[in-house]
Amino acid sequence: MTSVDNRAESLAIPEPRLYAAERARELAARLIRVVPWWICVITALAAALRFAELDDVVGNPFYDAAVHSMGLSWHNFLFGAFDPGATLSVDKPPLDLWLQVASVKAFGWSSWALKLPEAVGGTLAVPVLYDVVRRVAGRGAGLAAAVALAVTPVSVLTSRSDTMDSLMMLCVVAALWLTVRAAQLGSRRFLILAGVALGLAFSVKLGEGMVAVPALIVLYGVAAPLPRGRRAADIGLAGVALVVVSLSWAVAVTLAPGRHPVPDGPRTGTVFDAIFSFNGLGRLTGTQPRGGVYSAPPGVFRLFDGVGSLGRLFGVMLLAALALGGAALIIEWRRRARGEAAPSSRLAIAFALAMVVWLGSAVALLSYVSLLHARYLEMVTPAVAAAIGLGLASLVDSLRPAGRAGTSLAGALWAGGRARTSVLLLAAGLAGVCWYTSTLHSSSVVRSSVVAGAAVVVALAATFGGRAARPLAVLAGVLALAACLSFPVKESDRVIVQAKSDSVGLPVQPRKVEAAISRYLAPRTRGLRYELAADNSIELAPLLIHDSRPILPLTSFAS
Repeated sequence: MTSVDNRAESLAIPEPRLYAAERARELAARLIRVVPWWICVITALAAALRFAELDDVVGNPFYDAAVHSMGLSWHNFLFGAFDPGATLSVDKPPLDLWLQVASVKAFGWSSWALKLPEAVGGTLAVPVLYDVVRRVAGRGAGLAAAVALAVTPVSVLTSRSDTMDSLMMLCVVAALWLTVRAAQLGSRRFLILAGVALGLAFSVKLGEGMVAVPALIVLYGVAAPLPRGRRAADIGLAGVALVVVSLSWAVAVTLAPGRHPVPDGPRTGTVFDAIFSFNGLGRLTGTQPRGGVYSAPPGVFRLFDGVGSLGRLFGVMLLAALALGGAALIIEWRRRARGEAAPSSRLAIAFALAMVVWLGSAVALLSYVSLLHARYLEMVTPAVAAAIGLGLASLVDSLRPAGRAGTSLAGALWAGGRARTSVLLLAAGLAGVCWYTSTLHSSSVVRSSVVAGAAVVVALAATFGGRAARPLAVLAGVLALAACLSFPVKESDRVIVQAKSDSVGLPVQPRKVEAAISRYLAPRTRGLRYELAADNSIELAPLLIHDSRPILPLTSFAS
């Protein structure tokens, strides 16, 4: 009897382990179903573009000095101090800088550690945007949008710099995902969380994170399956969450007792002036200096300017979004005029309207804002990528024979249609993209034109129907995407090879000059509180990092 019991016990011992292993295999299989391998490949591509040769990229001395000073004490950390003595602070809430401080504390002071939060933020935005578009428009549209965002040159450039725009963009994409989930479920909780995410975006880069707010209001207001009063109340509560999170740091540091550093920029020296005047209306009304490293004069065609690099970094992607998205909208309009359109899903219509609002408001703002750097374009890159994904999927679906449309957004909102009309619109859009790339860099137009021509030929073949119609339509879409992204991929590669940064342009002294100043001052200022007084403290940013000593700023850079 004892031997039988012992044998049973010996057989029973491995069962929990076997059960755990089986559960692990089930979870792995479920994870693979939820996160397919192709989005993992696209995310890996995005990471490769953002992390490759990251140490070689020039940093922003103003923010780097602030990160160094903030790491010296909790007081400096809370207030976002620019100098070790906490006389000046940065002109924005320091949420992104807090992450940079944590990064350099964890990995040591290096160019790579300073840029790590931005590179991670730009990479994570890709799979999040994929899931947003997938929920609305299907897997194909989500993949196209993810690829577009992964290789957008301006997004690659910004993610490789130690400014905060990429992290802001991640917060906005997270808010978009939460809004889509709130609209699907009619969930107030998800919408309030979207307001929190937008508040974090504001805490990272102020007004840039607010450009998407009207689009998200349209999305939830049209798509949520709730009474009108409930939708309005939900939007109001989300707005309250947005305001509370956005202003929490400003209120806290304003009410905090003791000595406060003065924000570097506004003439009044208050945090709220820095947020709403210096970095708000001042950027719109022209009270700030005009231009920027990559900017062109304000105007309708500013974002397509090839001389100032905005065309290469962003204009090509914007033109592709307008070409593909506009062609899909024309197809839908023609089908509705003929009474051929299938009933549209509420979420699909709302999402399409939201992208139109987002693109329209952001492009209008960026075209005429007084001060424009390339990194500011991150406020609209998710909408551009989503428009490319939606338009491409819609055109592909319109090439399928009648009755075989998919169940995605293309099957619900823009399905079917006259195939030859679709081909003509596709050809016109791709021709426009190829012509524009030829004006920017002549060696790229041949490759783009060949791929675009192949896309049109395959699309024409798909119009004849048969069993090969659907695979040919999908192939046409892949070739169209390749034609649109051919030049951006090359430009992103050039951003990496040339170690470009969106942080260049600030007036700082060369390192040799700063080292000589440090050697001269060290024996002469020993025992003094301030190492020196300066009328332009930004020029001394490398000295602040090297010596970790307080300086006495006589003016801010706006004075």
